[in-house]
Amino acid sequence: MTSDPSAQDVRQKKPKTARARSWQTGRDTFKLMAQHKCAADPISYAVWYTFVDGKNKAVTAAIDRLIADARGISAADLRQIHDLHIAENRQAEEQLEGISQAIQTEVAGAKSLVSDVISNTNNYVSSMDRAKGLIPKASSPEDIMEALDELMEETQSSQESAQNIQFALQSTHDEMTQLSSKVGELRDTLKRDPLTALVNQPKFEALLAENSTEALANGYSLTVMVVCIKNLQDLSLTAGIDISEFVLKSLSGFLTKIVADDGVCARLAGPELAIMLPKSAYAEASKIAKAIIEELDHFKIVKKPSDELIGYIRCAFGGSSLQSGLSPRDLIEIAADQASQAKYSHKSIVKFDLTNHQAA
Repeated sequence: MTSDPSAQDVRQKKPKTARARSWQTGRDTFKLMAQHKCAADPISYAVWYTFVDGKNKAVTAAIDRLIADARGISAADLRQIHDLHIAENRQAEEQLEGISQAIQTEVAGAKSLVSDVISNTNNYVSSMDRAKGLIPKASSPEDIMEALDELMEETQSSQESAQNIQFALQSTHDEMTQLSSKVGELRDTLKRDPLTALVNQPKFEALLAENSTEALANGYSLTVMVVCIKNLQDLSLTAGIDISEFVLKSLSGFLTKIVADDGVCARLAGPELAIMLPKSAYAEASKIAKAIIEELDHFKIVKKPSDELIGYIRCAFGGSSLQSGLSPRDLIEIAADQASQAKYSHKSIVKFDLTNHQAA
């Protein structure tokens, strides 16, 4: 249930006709967009309209969480909700349906080619039987040569047909391979955040579960960090426009560069990113955090073309380490809680505190 009474009210109104309901939903949508200071763009409208409509429970829950958090709703938040729960699902269904139909067409074509092979083989066997019947009846060398010529013609024709079928089967195989590759790419896309290209939270939790099992079995350390942006709203206010998407994309680029092959980076809800560091204890995690801080200290956000300074990205870090009995979600929540405490502290420096937890 949302903590925002006005959002609650707009979803309780039920005009009688479908047309009246759609107009009322539209009016309530714009009312909430204005109330939460969201841009009147198609993505923002689609998310808020879906929220007011109330039929998409995932969108309702996501918006309710953001409202309850009382930190404001950014363009990046709305795009993430749109990509995860509105646009992405529909596009994925359409693409998978198209690939499915193409595969069915290729399979039908392959079946037809197999039928051609069987038919061609039967024809060849029949021609051999005819030739076998002709040769004993031949009364002269000329008759024998004529029977052999007929056999050779049948054999050559059968060979050409077989080659054509082989070529068509290879073409079908290549097409099926390409379609399978597209399915794999689509599945990978569905596991990534469209804005940052980092893995999304469900995929991150799955990878965390796999690595946790291996780490516990072999006595490895494993650290999870959550990174949240402390001054996202301030940067947008200084810039005069919502630059949350630019900030998140920039930060994700630094994380990807610094973590590299040593771990996995992910986007969680809103302006939170996560890092999993397999086989890494706090010392390594602290180095990663400090490297990110140093990169951000040199990354100026400026207005173009004046180059007027808007500011720097300031982040808060939280961390947790693997312990028996903690689920992937537990590890993320512990790290997120620490990051949240650091974010709302009055310290001007980034806080990276992992001292409350013992490494496995």
